[in-house]
Amino acid sequence: MEGASRRFDYRMRPAAEWVYLLLMLGAAQGVFLAVLLATKRTNVVANRLLAIVMLSFSLFIVQGVYYALEWYLTFPHFIGVSRPLIYLGSPLLYLYTRTVSEGGHSFHKKWLLHLVPFALVTVYSLPRFLSDGATKVARLQRSLSEGPRLDQIILEQLQYPYGILYVALTIALLRRHAARLQHTHSYVERINLLWLRNLTIGIAAVWLVTSAFNLLEIAGFEVRELEDLIASIAVAILVYAIGYLGLKQPEIFHPPAQIQVATESSAPAPEASAQEHAPDGSADTIAYEKSGLSDAQAEAYLAKLLRLMEEKKPFTNSFLTLQDLADQMSISAHNLSQVLNTRLGKNFYEFVNGYRIEEVKRRLSDPKSRHLTILAIGLDSGFNTKSTFNAFFKKYTGLTPSRYVNQRRGAA
Repeated sequence: MEGASRRFDYRMRPAAEWVYLLLMLGAAQGVFLAVLLATKRTNVVANRLLAIVMLSFSLFIVQGVYYALEWYLTFPHFIGVSRPLIYLGSPLLYLYTRTVSEGGHSFHKKWLLHLVPFALVTVYSLPRFLSDGATKVARLQRSLSEGPRLDQIILEQLQYPYGILYVALTIALLRRHAARLQHTHSYVERINLLWLRNLTIGIAAVWLVTSAFNLLEIAGFEVRELEDLIASIAVAILVYAIGYLGLKQPEIFHPPAQIQVATESSAPAPEASAQEHAPDGSADTIAYEKSGLSDAQAEAYLAKLLRLMEEKKPFTNSFLTLQDLADQMSISAHNLSQVLNTRLGKNFYEFVNGYRIEEVKRRLSDPKSRHLTILAIGLDSGFNTKSTFNAFFKKYTGLTPSRYVNQRRGAA
């Protein structure tokens, strides 16, 4: 952020040289990662958006060191370069999240509306940026001695609610993505964007901390230099984390059919009859009333589905999706989702993993499986990871897998 828009001296307090070195290395890493992201041939749109985010973050870090070490006296033309970046990084990170979560392959023109504040601040700053170096330094020094103008104060204060707003929008988007996955996938590892959610929460924490520092400054405390240092270090850490994890993010594809998200309920046992969960005019039924699927067809599909699950055991495929199962039944993914939601009261994730748990329980009781570990049985039954297996098993049975086995042995 540009110092001229601040009440107190914008420069960070003198810190150890290694701090500035680490910040510059972080900025260089951001540029390097941006190049890798921009040239990656998968997730093209998403990766290019993230590359721009990396570049803006790197420039922000450099500007922090630039002001702290008073490089502006030698290179005055870079004064104010970072001012518009506050209005660029947050919306681009939101658009990146939207693109990667929806599996998009194009940048929609309407998304440019998110960049309007950045464009306006850039246009506003352009005359000052294009002025000569001596004028920039004089204007900066005058601002430090006399205080910033009203328009500069407004730009300074707007950045806090603006950043927090986009963090909130991004978190909401990630929550919708997580909910949508459970209606189309039987696994969520690597595609649930948990890493991005955690990093977004980290960004939210940075915004809240800097907002608190801003309030302290308004109250008369000289804390701006500490805020600069904390913000620069935090952004450097985010550059490393976002860039590295973004490179590893696979493409996420959602089925072309429009899957209705029905009301979630607790998962009943897989062998429960259709009559126990028949629709009763609930919101689930209303969501699918225009699908054209009759009650008789739904019952026939349900019977076919349950027979397929018992005989073929498709749930042992760790990467089973709603579309895969629908293809095996020769019906649409939309109709299969309707059957699961209105006849069984489950989403796809609950339905498939419920069968996997029942398979684990069956094999744990089978003497032929005694030579296998609990985890091996869980993986053979379709779970991808130990953590997912343990978490779903406990949610489904109320016990950890090992405690479940111990209780059965004690009862025997």
